[in-house]
Order: sequence, then structure tokens, then C-alpha cells
Amino acid sequence: MARFTRTDTPLLEPVLVLLLGILVGSQPERPGDFRLAAGLFGLLLAIVIGLKYTLFSRIGSWRRIGMWIGFYSLGIVLVLLHRPDPTPVQALHGSRGEWMARIESSPEHRGRWYRSEATLFCYADSLSGDWIPLGDPRIRLYISVSDPTSEPPRIGDLLRFRGRLYASSDTVAYDRYMLRTRSLVGRCFAYRTTLLDHAPTWRGRIESFRQRLGERLNTGSTDSTGGTTALLQALTLGRTSGLAPELRARYARTGLAHLLSVSGLHVGIIFLILNLLFGWIRLFRNGCVASGLLVIAALFGYALLTGLSPSVVRAVVMFSLLQIGLMLSRSTNSLNTLCAAALVLLLWNPYLLYHIGFQLSFAATAAIVTLYPPLARRWMPRWPVLRWLWSLTLVGLTAQLGVFPLILYHFGQIQPGGLLLNPIVWFTVPTLIVGSVVYLASGWSWLAVFLHTVAGWQNRLVEQWAAAPWIAWEELEISVWSCIALYLPVIVLIRWLNRSDGQRLPYSSDFEAARRDA
Repeated sequence: MARFTRTDTPLLEPVLVLLLGILVGSQPERPGDFRLAAGLFGLLLAIVIGLKYTLFSRIGSWRRIGMWIGFYSLGIVLVLLHRPDPTPVQALHGSRGEWMARIESSPEHRGRWYRSEATLFCYADSLSGDWIPLGDPRIRLYISVSDPTSEPPRIGDLLRFRGRLYASSDTVAYDRYMLRTRSLVGRCFAYRTTLLDHAPTWRGRIESFRQRLGERLNTGSTDSTGGTTALLQALTLGRTSGLAPELRARYARTGLAHLLSVSGLHVGIIFLILNLLFGWIRLFRNGCVASGLLVIAALFGYALLTGLSPSVVRAVVMFSLLQIGLMLSRSTNSLNTLCAAALVLLLWNPYLLYHIGFQLSFAATAAIVTLYPPLARRWMPRWPVLRWLWSLTLVGLTAQLGVFPLILYHFGQIQPGGLLLNPIVWFTVPTLIVGSVVYLASGWSWLAVFLHTVAGWQNRLVEQWAAAPWIAWEELEISVWSCIALYLPVIVLIRWLNRSDGQRLPYSSDFEAARRDA
């Protein structure tokens, strides 16, 4: 009988306790104010020890309770180490003056402004004229587009400008989100900008390389709006700055917005391509280890190429752990691998927990690995084509079931039409990703024309479906407690399906089982 046990998923419990510590530790908005976290920690510890001595002596061994305390405390400590200090910017809230900053992200053209993230170094005192350091806080910088023909700023530009600085507000949800996910403690609107110096950085070099590859993908395009080129760049390189707002809205309305940002689906396709490409190395002695190391190195190289977004890093870590399992010739537990990826990423940056993409990605993957195997074992068509179509539909259905409470909470809408469109675009998306990689490596012009034709067909299909009134249910706002309540029946369904499944491999991949059957 399939059960949730520490033997099946030993990392699940530490990850859940670590999540609790991060959530509690990140609630105080002022740096150093951890009285709430410490008080709740003491209360929980007293309750657990009291229950152990009174009613439930077998609630857990002292070693297990020590593990809970350790990971809970670790979550609070990680938040303390990664929390940005907004005090210098708050002290200058609303100040107008001269500032000095360095561009840290690729600027995006937004109407009359170039928007980017920047490190604010210092400001000029209005009385003495001396430059006063600020402790290098990160802000969102808006640079006025005074001359439309002028070159936009670049990553690594050291700028001197006049402008007004605004600190992030603790009461504004968007400001709290940007503070937690990007460490942005304020915003500044700049004009009369002067370029002092340009310091090339590794991130800037990668962005320049991505830009050149994106320009190559424009070859063979007949779309005057640039929608096909923007789609290819988003799917292959993770560059979404060229996507028109109308195109973004159509994909969001049809439930396909996840396709526009490189995530686990894209990394999974690259993972399969790399294993096929390096498969011949396994024929040699120790070839399995060599091919595995090449795949892992290529995956991390792809993560750098796509800008190291949290969803890509999460997927690369998870598939790297899966590749290590294959190198060691061991069956892999998918849910435990997912927990290991979450543990590694949260140890690196606990505030990744607040990334919407991080939440959706893990929720979808967890739903797939816990719901797909028991459902697939209950019924699967015999015909290969129908079997493949049903597998794609089942994967999309389980993923939607795992993320719909989060989508309701964050976006206030549900897209039932995405269940119908997902099996269709799963034909076109792998074609576009694989074809784009091959084109960038080969330069075949006929392939570029074919890719733009397929991308244009997909954009037109999404445009037609987005116009349907039934494609999405909007303006459905729920609270965080309602979101948690919606997950309770999903958890009950997972427990029931796996408990009544009668299999001992509820979340494991079928590599070892297939080997035994053979």
C-alpha cells in the first residue's frame, strides 16, 4: 500500500519545517524585529514537548524533535542573513538630488522610461556637495527617454543623475513582493543622466550574447509585429522583453502564460535532448558518469544563458539530481528529488519561496508526481497515439489541479480553456525549442522560416481562443486562508488515490521497475 512515510520521502518533513521557519521569520518587516518568530517558536516547542509528556508519548523521538527545531531555526536564520536593509532609503524617502548608481539588469523600454534594477552607491549632500555612501541598496531605476534615438543603458553602466528617490512601503503588497523576491528597497526616477564609466560584468556579457542570439532568431520572420521572434526568444532564451502586452494578455487569458518564461517544461526538453545527444558516450567504460557530467554541465550552462531565473534554477537542480541518480544506476524518488531541489534553493535564498513562479512550478510538479502515477495505472489506452495524447492530457490536468488555488489567490482567475489548449501546444512548443537550438547551431535558413511559420500559427490559435468568453473565469479573489482550504481536498485526493493504489512505488520513477520487468 502506498503511504506517505519518512522512508519514501525522507526530505519532505525537513523541507516543510524549513518552510514554516522561513514564513514565520519573514513576517516582521523591520530588520532585527524577530520577536514574533521567537515567540511562536517557543510556543510551538512548548506545545510539542507538552504533548509528548502528556497525551502522545510517541509523537516523535527526541532526535526528530531536534530536527524540527534545527530546520525551523535555520529558516529564521536564513531570512535574517538575506533580509535587505531598507533604512538608508527610508531615511531619504521623497528626496530630490544627485545620485550615483550602477545598472544591474537589462533595461526594458516602458513608454517614456527605461526600467532596470540598479545598485545605489551614494548621493551628493545639498549643502557641502560631498558624496555620502548609502550601503549599496538595490532599487528599481526609471531613466527618462529624453532622446528616442539615444542608446539605452547597459548592464554595468555607472551613472550619475538627478532624480527623486522613493522608499518601498510596508503596506503595499507589490512593494513587499519586490522587497522579498528581488531585494528592491525603493525606486528612483532619473533625468539628466551622465555615463561615468562602463564596467563589463559576467551578467552583462551573458546578456549581450543572449541579445545576439535573439537577433539571429529574427531571420526568416515575415511577421511585421515581431510576435513570432518574441515567442522564439521567450521559449528558447528566456528573453521576454520583446513580448507585446497584448500577446502576454492572450497567453495569460488562455492559461498558457507559463510557456512565455523558461521553466521546468523547457529544461525537461533540453534534458531529453542532451541525454540523446550524449547517449553514445555510455558505450565506453565509465561512459555513464562522463555523459552525466556533460549533461549536468550543459544544464547549468543553459541556466546561465537564460538569465538564472528561479524557475530555471529549480528545474536545473532537480534534473541534475535525477541525472546523478541515473549515473549511480539507482531508481529515483521523484517527490524526494523535488524536495531536495527545494532544500538546495531555499538554503541558497530563502526568499525564493515568495516568487510566484517558484510556487507555481513546485506546486505543479508535486501534483504531477503524486497524482499522475496512480491515475495512469488506473486507466491507460492501448493504442500508442491515444496513449500519448491521454498522457499529455493527464499531465496537464494534474498540473492544473496543483496550481489552481495559487492562480486564484495571485491572479483571481481560472483558465479552464488551458486544459484543452495544453495538449495542442505540447506539439508545437517542443518543436520550437528544439528547432531554435538546432537553428542557432547550424544557421539553416529554411529551418528559420519553418520555425516562424509554426510560431505564427500558435500565436493565431491563442488569439482566437483568447477571444472566447468562456476561456477564463476572472475577478475571483480569495484570501490566503481560502487558498489553504482549497488545497485540503487536493491533499485528501492524493492520499486516497495513493492509499488505494496498492503499489509501493507511488512517487518513484519507473526506471527500476521497467528493468525488473524486462
